[in-house]
Amino acid sequence: MTIAFLCHAGERRMIKQFDKAGLKELNNQLKKQEKLIQKLTKQLQDGGTITSKKPVQTQEDFVSETVLEGASTTVDSIPAVGIARDDGRIELYTNEEENDIISITPTSYVHETQAKIAVPSSYFLDLRGIYKTSATQQYTADVAILHDVNGNTVTLTSLDETNDVSIAGPIAGGRDCSAQFVNTNWVHFFFIYNPVTGDVSSLSSLSPTAPTLPTGYTFFVRTGSVHAIGNSTLRVTYQMGDRVAFNTYWPKWDTHATDVEAIDISIYAPSTAKLVHGFMGLSAGTAAKKMKVSATSSGVTIKVGALCDAQGTGDASYGVSGSKDFTLPLLTAQTIWWATESTADIYAVGIVGYTDDL
Repeated sequence: MTIAFLCHAGERRMIKQFDKAGLKELNNQLKKQEKLIQKLTKQLQDGGTITSKKPVQTQEDFVSETVLEGASTTVDSIPAVGIARDDGRIELYTNEEENDIISITPTSYVHETQAKIAVPSSYFLDLRGIYKTSATQQYTADVAILHDVNGNTVTLTSLDETNDVSIAGPIAGGRDCSAQFVNTNWVHFFFIYNPVTGDVSSLSSLSPTAPTLPTGYTFFVRTGSVHAIGNSTLRVTYQMGDRVAFNTYWPKWDTHATDVEAIDISIYAPSTAKLVHGFMGLSAGTAAKKMKVSATSSGVTIKVGALCDAQGTGDASYGVSGSKDFTLPLLTAQTIWWATESTADIYAVGIVGYTDDL
């Protein structure tokens, strides 16, 4: 006999491959079961108790629909209450006999229940990235969710790991490769986890998505990125959540834009960055001047413009005259555009950080 059953998730869904007679009978049985649930719920609300050998659920507790394949033109239908277990099984309790339990194996599922949906990887609480020395970077988090290559996840708490990029690997606490990181490399950092030993550690890699994991470590998640400014030498940064801050760097200083001109910020923001944060203003001059920065090459959409006052000559260590801050989406990786009112070499654009796509 082929059995079909329906569990509710707040609404009734279509059941396929049943003949009209079978569907009608199933609907009749479901109506009876709904009345029974309403009756039992009211009894509980009125202070009564229920004595039963089987679990009783309200419609809100039903979390999924499972339909067995292979129904033919004639089907005998049995309505049932389904309970999802932690190991992936579903136990069905029919309305015909209280002790009749129908066990359904995972291979019979059309889809899994909502209860099986995990919090996605890259979820963090209070993630921080801290420069320690020229070769070491520390990452801490109250909570982090790691994943393996198959998408399975594990939740870890109270993480505090320091990575030394000068240690050749693949090795926990060091690099995932033997060659050292050099100037212009973007170094990506990870929490890693060995499910056999329970060890939590860190890893640094040139890959933002596919680090070479040390033996035994199968779970990982990227925590941030830092630019290498020399052999095994990291830029001084501080990260709160997904936002990274550093001292101001000036990709443009004492210059001007020719029409709408691209600014390459590949040494200030990694390819994974989704936002860039910076300042614009006058590095010199005696009169107020207009300028703008943009996320697009047209220079007229997703832009920030400013009239920068000439309040004195700017200084690369302290800032520009008439400074205006901006945040732009990186619609093109590692690139923004700018334009200036005149061709005088009195303009500057500075970068102070970025928001990473973790």
